[in-house]
Amino acid sequence: MCGRWHMEFLDNLIDACLGALPLDLLVFGKIVDVYRNNISEGYIGIKNGLIVYVGSKPKRARETIEHPSEYILPAYIDGHIHIESSLMTPSTFAKAVIPRGTCCVIADPHEIANVMGLEGVKFMINDAKRSPLKIYFMIPSCVPSTHLETSGAEIGLMEIKKLKRFKQIMGLGEVMNYWGVIKKDRSILEKIKTCSGMIIDGHAPGLKGEELCAYALAGITSDHEVTSIDEAEEKMSLGMWIMIREGSTAKNLSKLIKIISKGCPERSMLVTDDRHSGDILNEGHLDHCLRRAVEEGLDPVDAVKMVTLKPAEYFGLRDLGGLSPGKSADIVIVNNLKEFKASVVLINGKITAKNGLYLGISRPAAPPKKILRKIVNIGAFKPKDLCIKHPSRMKGKVKVRVIGLIKDQIITDEIHCDMELVNGEVKPDLERDILKICVLERHEGTGRVGKGFVMGFNLKEGAFASTVAHDSHNIIAVGTNDEDLYKAIIRLGEINGGLVVASRGKILKDLPLPIAGLMTTEDAFKISEKMESLEEAVSKLGCKVKSPFTALSFLSLPVIPKLRITDYGLIDAKKSKIVELFIP
Repeated sequence: MCGRWHMEFLDNLIDACLGALPLDLLVFGKIVDVYRNNISEGYIGIKNGLIVYVGSKPKRARETIEHPSEYILPAYIDGHIHIESSLMTPSTFAKAVIPRGTCCVIADPHEIANVMGLEGVKFMINDAKRSPLKIYFMIPSCVPSTHLETSGAEIGLMEIKKLKRFKQIMGLGEVMNYWGVIKKDRSILEKIKTCSGMIIDGHAPGLKGEELCAYALAGITSDHEVTSIDEAEEKMSLGMWIMIREGSTAKNLSKLIKIISKGCPERSMLVTDDRHSGDILNEGHLDHCLRRAVEEGLDPVDAVKMVTLKPAEYFGLRDLGGLSPGKSADIVIVNNLKEFKASVVLINGKITAKNGLYLGISRPAAPPKKILRKIVNIGAFKPKDLCIKHPSRMKGKVKVRVIGLIKDQIITDEIHCDMELVNGEVKPDLERDILKICVLERHEGTGRVGKGFVMGFNLKEGAFASTVAHDSHNIIAVGTNDEDLYKAIIRLGEINGGLVVASRGKILKDLPLPIAGLMTTEDAFKISEKMESLEEAVSKLGCKVKSPFTALSFLSLPVIPKLRITDYGLIDAKKSKIVELFIP
């Protein structure tokens, strides 16, 4: 397949293929054929950044690299990721994932869009240009995600039309407001209509039956929120693509990968969604997904197809996804099809990483001043604003709704607990692992704060807080007492966003995130080191959750069942409405 962008070089490419001109690079090894599910020894010839020859005979080349015992794969494509969740900018993120074999990602920048709107999305697009990683973007469709939280910006029809002009835009990002689609909300349907003919990603956990049909009818063609085989099969039967997620918090691969062994690999791919910098360094990116899939019993070549050929087909990336003439020479050479340890990564035919080290271009640039402006406004927030009082009673027991964490998932449970009133106030119950949680609006300085309780963190003292709080990224904090909660929140205002741990009235650790309260310009190694220090501090306070800040960040997402919390209070995500903390 010859794309129009290299037709002018076609004569030279044909000559190089036939041996009349030398290849730029010849690669020898065990070629993984994702088209025929086959592995065979052979050569791949590269000219002008493209694959021009695949065969069993060597060709004349300026340079040859031989890896007879290793496997040559198409480089990987992540079909759904929020780069901001790594706490890195796109150009810095690229340096972390390229050595792992990733050549392309399709990013939904709705995190920064919820804080900075169009300006934030443009920053992501421009910063991505400073890297060899092929970074495409989906237009954030739901900013804010619903009317049940306060965002710092909106992405409306005007912004969508402006973003459509960028060549890096692939389509409309995950349509989280699925009830808006089903109930024919004009604003969301107009957004979908504006992107007609483009790819439209979905987000519809648990949706089924006629409501799922109505959702798919709008032209929504994928979902990464699937958590069961039955759900996956129903959505596949309606023509939707299933993105099997294995991120830092949401881990659905173990359960869903079984659908591939049942003979349904055609409309599925592996994605990460949200992946923290430390996890990328310590476990990997899509290479980690490949290892996990093979561990679960999936055929290695089928697994490779799910991070190469399948996402390329879904997104129409005709120059990626396989090792065939005319494709971009984006190649990863791995030690075996169990560990997937990359020894060489090529992007556009150039060696961009070797043995885990990034060797590509590096064009550091400070973010524009407007991106680094003051972005955390806590207004006239006072300690008394954290108090949870019953509206009519002073003593006795009351029944309250409590958010329940679920291990390795971002869905939550709704737990009803009897709690003691003391002078009309309900306080955390550490013996039962019931902690106070709050979300403070930070964009407009209204001082509005949603308050509630959560189980699952096992914190025994102190508090921790963050401005990474999906999706509107207000301040979210959890703690054992109001003093430390207040201390942590105030510190976030002082550092203009980030992550904070407090105990006994003192700040133990913090990590400033000067870009929208979501990202820093530091690299993965520095971020990982600081995150380990933060998580260690939280662990010493008793927390048992592996990635406590990541787990906390999703508790404010009002489009994931069941019980959530935003600056408006507790949210029943399934019914998309505010519910009272106290149960009559």
